[in-house]
Amino acid sequence: MPLNGVAPGHRANRHLIALKGFVMTPITQILVATDFSPHASRAVNRAARLAQEHRATLHLLHVMDKLLLQMFAGSIDEHPLVTEQRLLDSARSRLKELAKHLASQFGVPVKDELLIGRIHSQLAQYAMAHAVDLSVFGAHGENFVRDLFMGSTASKYLRKGRQPTLVVRSDDPRPYREVLVAVDFSPASRLAIEAAARLAPQAAIHVLKVSNQPFDGKMRYAGVDEDSIAEHQRKAEQDARGTLDAFLSPIEGTAKMSRSVISGPPARTIVEQAKARRADLVVMGKRGQLELDEFLLGSVTLRVVHEIDCDLLLVAPSAA
Repeated sequence: MPLNGVAPGHRANRHLIALKGFVMTPITQILVATDFSPHASRAVNRAARLAQEHRATLHLLHVMDKLLLQMFAGSIDEHPLVTEQRLLDSARSRLKELAKHLASQFGVPVKDELLIGRIHSQLAQYAMAHAVDLSVFGAHGENFVRDLFMGSTASKYLRKGRQPTLVVRSDDPRPYREVLVAVDFSPASRLAIEAAARLAPQAAIHVLKVSNQPFDGKMRYAGVDEDSIAEHQRKAEQDARGTLDAFLSPIEGTAKMSRSVISGPPARTIVEQAKARRADLVVMGKRGQLELDEFLLGSVTLRVVHEIDCDLLLVAPSAA
């Protein structure tokens, strides 16, 4: 049966959406990390469906933190090495059972791997070694939002991982239908547009530029009347629309993408527009002109991750 209404014989062609200067390559290797929690299960199922849709290999990983493993093993009244081995065997058996189930249910090749060490480092090393095209995580795990602020596990992978990373919140089994791409004219924004078309080739894609006006408050404080401020906003949005059209013009395939420029605080506006458009996927660069520190996700991205209620795809500047 055709997936997403596309006959199997035409599946490869739909991934070859050309951008001037290069051609997008198909997604062939998808990594998903699981801690066997319900939130991780959503990510695993989405990753498996994407592997089915793109005819990709699914890499199913579970990482056991070495220090925590040793601490737990030492707290039980038996030899620590015996306890550690028993825990590893249990996790490995559970992982293989899940891999077998996914391979049977979705008809995709699944490679399962139990890793030991620092979670984000092990995942990043595996992704590089296996030329992973897309990494998938659950939005919460044990405490995803806390991790983002405390700087552990998934957040460190999101900050430093080079592959596009999909953060899954929804358990909707359907392919993505409405995609919102937030751009700021940075190199990461161009790659975000490519990634959206690559991941969800059958979806309606809307490109959003938020026209942030940080001086409006100061203008009001200085006594500038509201009509003048509104005219200033209108002119800024008009200029931004021209810049957006020029930004998209060299990118083949964007002519059919809808687009808009809206004034407002970047993070809040992106979240509001995602809700208004009923987007099931938001795509944005991990770092761009709005992000000041290349080693951090940045305040805009961090707030969107925290507040968005649909899936989020983050793309690094060097992900091409």
